Amino acid sequence: MQFDTLRGNSFACYTKEAHRLLSDRMRCFLRALPVSKLIMQMKLISFFLIAICIQASASVSAQKITLAENKASLQKVLREIRRQSDFDFIVNARNFKDTRPLTITVKDMPLEDVLPLIFTNQPVEYVLDNKTIIIRDRITNTGSGAMAVSNELKVSGTIMNDKGEPLSGVSVVEKGTQNGVVTNENGRFSITVKDASAVLQITYVGYKSREVKASVSDVSIVLESENSSLSDIVVVGYGVQKKSDLTGAVSSVKGSDLTKLPTQRADQALQGRAAGVMVQNTDGAPGGNAIIRIRGGNSITGGNNALVVVDGIQGVNISTINPNDIESLEVLKDASATAIYGARGANGVILITTKRGNAGKPVFNYGLSLGAQQLNHKLDLLSAGDYARKANAWAATQNGTPSAPIDPVIPFTSDQIAALDASGGTDWQDVIYRNGAVHNQQLSISGGSESVRYFVSGGYMNQQGIVVNTKYVRYNLRSNLDLKLNRWLTAGINLNVIKDKGNVPPVGEGTRYGDILGQVINTVARFDPATPVYDANGNYNFKALKGGPDGTKIYADNDVWNPLATAKETKTDKNNITNEISTFLEFRLLKGLSLRVTGAATINSNDEQHYYSTKTQPGRGVSGLGDLTTNKYEYYQNSNILTYNTTFNEKHALTITGVAEQQLIQSKGSYINAQGFFSDETGINDLGGASQINERSSSVSKQTLNSFLGRVNYVFDEKYLVTASYRADGSSVFGANNKWGYFPSAAVAWRVSEENFIKDIKAISNLKLRASWGRTGNQAIQPYQTLATVASGFNYPYDGNSTTNIGFALGRAANPDLKWETTEQTNLGIDLGLFNDRLFATVDVYKKTTTDLLLNKQVEAYTGFSTILSNVGSIQNRGLEIAIGGKPLAGRDLRWTTSANISFNRSKVLALLDNKPLAIRTNTGGGYQIYASGFSLKYLQIGQPVDQMRGYVNLGTWSEAEKDAAKAMGQAPGDPKWKDVNKDGKITLDADGQEVIGNATPKFIYGWNNNISYKNFDLTFLIQGSYGNDIFNAVRIKTENPANGLSVNLNNRWTTDNQHTNVPVFLSSRERVLLDLGSNKTTGMGADQRSSRWVEDGSYLRMKNITLTYTLPESLLNSMRVNRLSVYVTATNLFTITKYTGYDPEVSSFNAGGAGGLGIDLSNYPTAKAFMFGINLTF
Repeated sequence: MQFDTLRGNSFACYTKEAHRLLSDRMRCFLRALPVSKLIMQMKLISFFLIAICIQASASVSAQKITLAENKASLQKVLREIRRQSDFDFIVNARNFKDTRPLTITVKDMPLEDVLPLIFTNQPVEYVLDNKTIIIRDRITNTGSGAMAVSNELKVSGTIMNDKGEPLSGVSVVEKGTQNGVVTNENGRFSITVKDASAVLQITYVGYKSREVKASVSDVSIVLESENSSLSDIVVVGYGVQKKSDLTGAVSSVKGSDLTKLPTQRADQALQGRAAGVMVQNTDGAPGGNAIIRIRGGNSITGGNNALVVVDGIQGVNISTINPNDIESLEVLKDASATAIYGARGANGVILITTKRGNAGKPVFNYGLSLGAQQLNHKLDLLSAGDYARKANAWAATQNGTPSAPIDPVIPFTSDQIAALDASGGTDWQDVIYRNGAVHNQQLSISGGSESVRYFVSGGYMNQQGIVVNTKYVRYNLRSNLDLKLNRWLTAGINLNVIKDKGNVPPVGEGTRYGDILGQVINTVARFDPATPVYDANGNYNFKALKGGPDGTKIYADNDVWNPLATAKETKTDKNNITNEISTFLEFRLLKGLSLRVTGAATINSNDEQHYYSTKTQPGRGVSGLGDLTTNKYEYYQNSNILTYNTTFNEKHALTITGVAEQQLIQSKGSYINAQGFFSDETGINDLGGASQINERSSSVSKQTLNSFLGRVNYVFDEKYLVTASYRADGSSVFGANNKWGYFPSAAVAWRVSEENFIKDIKAISNLKLRASWGRTGNQAIQPYQTLATVASGFNYPYDGNSTTNIGFALGRAANPDLKWETTEQTNLGIDLGLFNDRLFATVDVYKKTTTDLLLNKQVEAYTGFSTILSNVGSIQNRGLEIAIGGKPLAGRDLRWTTSANISFNRSKVLALLDNKPLAIRTNTGGGYQIYASGFSLKYLQIGQPVDQMRGYVNLGTWSEAEKDAAKAMGQAPGDPKWKDVNKDGKITLDADGQEVIGNATPKFIYGWNNNISYKNFDLTFLIQGSYGNDIFNAVRIKTENPANGLSVNLNNRWTTDNQHTNVPVFLSSRERVLLDLGSNKTTGMGADQRSSRWVEDGSYLRMKNITLTYTLPESLLNSMRVNRLSVYVTATNLFTITKYTGYDPEVSSFNAGGAGGLGIDLSNYPTAKAFMFGINLTF
């Protein structure tokens, strides 16, 4: 039968074509997944997908029709067939002009048998096109056998959006007539026009209208989406709302905007796009870290990153999401918007909705990008020859005293310096940094029918780092399936599989990743440029060579390890596999009443192994050092959402939402550290070959969260809006006396533009005033903190023998009163649209206060404990957010859309335990001395900003004119000059070492997005930046050390001819004695290096991304059967304007804790500049 054959062949062609179009890389990915359970899951999902599609195909083929009509019109019969089947009709009204009435009676007859009966002896005929029946005039022959001549022209085609997805319901009208049709679910249409000169007018809500000249060939027409509309739907958590009905502070970013600037990570793509959202790439390593803070930090120990919710699954890692899978992204900022997430919403919420299939034929999207990345700029370090001259100058100062003179040992001869000048020595930055290749591929397919819709995508990214032996590889596979089971029940299942792995040797954050003297980025700026990478035998020069006549003079930092050996001989493998699955059933119980039952799970398996071979600093003296870490994380979520929508008396719109939700988190992990390995070849892979186990541990934890939520949205006359919600959360991590937390919120809004006194002002298209208040919580502490614990590992011989016995000790005291951190926030906002939203603006002001901060409180020694976690302290954030945008140019060929945002945030510590300053741990090791017993660079202090830095104020150096004042301090001209705060004639920690020397929080952050289109060319760029933040450049403590530093600043040291400098003089020990300076009054500083000399302005302006795209003309693509083909070139981090002298101003060490860790640069992995070429194909 014709119908069966058509459907069967089309399905077969589809499956073969889909398989053929899968790239070799994607097939390698599917084969590479190492976990058998994962493979079984994917097989099952694939089986169900195919079974559902086959079932849908078979159901169409087997449709039965029952008719009992007496002298009915053809139109009526066709309407009845459409009601009983899944078929649509394309027909022109004039086709029915001369049709005859029908009398027909059939029962359960196949559709393909009914159609010939209906159209017998009719002046029209039918043609089957997939699930569409096209009605057209019957073609007849003249008596002479020649075809009747007609000027009429039949035009058929497909209409789709700019993503290649078919659009149903599009109006297609012959210009100047009433002759028109609409597209079916596949975007198909067919219309007969008067002749070849006819013009078709194409219109569709939310899309720009087009006019197309009639054509004989099958045409493909792409409609361009309107950029903004008050009818846009916005995801708000547990539901959606019209943009015009929002009462809270919500920023929306479309997925298409994220991917206009090609990026490999969603968090990086968000940077600069939403007011009040600070995205900071804390290191540039492949797969590196980023922090996202919405309206400042709220907590000190409880974490400050925003909650990420993807398709309803809470707590997703945004860095591993494929940006090409994102349909839309919403940022919930004020308490009215975030309070619905209660205990997890205090730091703001990012809602991500992924793409789904649309009814219609399969649409394939393929993207490929290739490129390279490189170091943005090098540190300004001395060349080998200049370093040798500096080393000689410093060595010459070590000449004893007049009474006991010493002949200084000069490390380099003139001939050696000349040789270094000629050869250039070793540029360690050139040795360590390289151009890293980047490769990214994406493939997706979407489509379906009214009853089954699907979206399946796969992604592969391979990123080589700019540091040798660093890389990151990520595989993504997503499947979203939607089923319409009947008129009152829909279902869906979403699956996301992520596998990522990487290798990055230890960098940044001091001792967190081992001894800093063995970290790559730190040592590359400190290792002697006069020492070659390898010795004469081809072995590493692990440490700097020595100079002088006998080769024993130490002139360099002899503790620093060869950075190339560290990079190449350290094995750091990180492997993650994440499975995310969610499913839902949605019941339409009554008119306006629906129940959505969802279940979700996230299962993550992580293993890391580090091996420091005998050629590295940590492993050299212990025959290799290694560790293994394995962790498994499981998250389960059940949400039951009951929603009632109703509109009554035409002016009242009411939405009531009730939610009951349960969350369960389970985790377990193990760790082992060993040394003394038999061979570097097997290393940590052979624990049996280790002679000593240094440490071993394991852990198991479990926590639950039960929640109930009620929310009401009321709109009167589309002018007055009210939202109220109340959430109760019960968490297992808190004490028995405070298990439950309660989080109310309320918001009102007034659409002033709907008032009659505003409607007459044509320039104002939208004006809305908003106000909100609410409370949210933070439960981000580890389980069992409220319970008394016993800790293992305290082994000692307690049975009288010399053999060590297993021992335990009290680990933590109980605190049953431990409770939630609570953040209360008030927000006032205004939304403005002018000239039909050609220009728009949003302004928000807010104030939020966090109380009951979770901090470790000191307790009496007799308790056996030093601290106990308690609720003490309070932090406040106040801010202003402004977002503006518009369409300055909206012509046919030339279009320009632009938007900009700027955000101001001020933090303040309101209360602390006993009102005493609280030190933030920033332990660097390696002699940097910015955190030790009695002092810290970062403190929390009442009345002061959160990210404030404290230390000594450096006033430069003493001049010759100040020699008497310098002598009074026991110093000479050219020595460092310090601020004597209390004027006591000496510099001490307590009196002078607690001054404010910087603040890591920016005064404001900003972003400017632009898209300029001319015909088939698109230029898109993003500029973003930060102003007013300080960075403590800790690396300079060592690079500007006079004895062994490499910074070119040392050539700017104080001399009698160069007195306006903060680089101290090279003064010989004999001269210093001859000056008779007396005792040095600055020795009270000790080794403390918290000096304002190392604080720099971290403000910057960056061309974050710029992309030029060319889209091939439709006329060329039609012959290729391609819907859309574009090519682009892009540059990321093209240039940065800043005064900061480090690798990159967008850097921060010590982010593992909560608030207070920003603004310290201790050798983090530098951010790279990248250049890419890519193609995007839709067919």
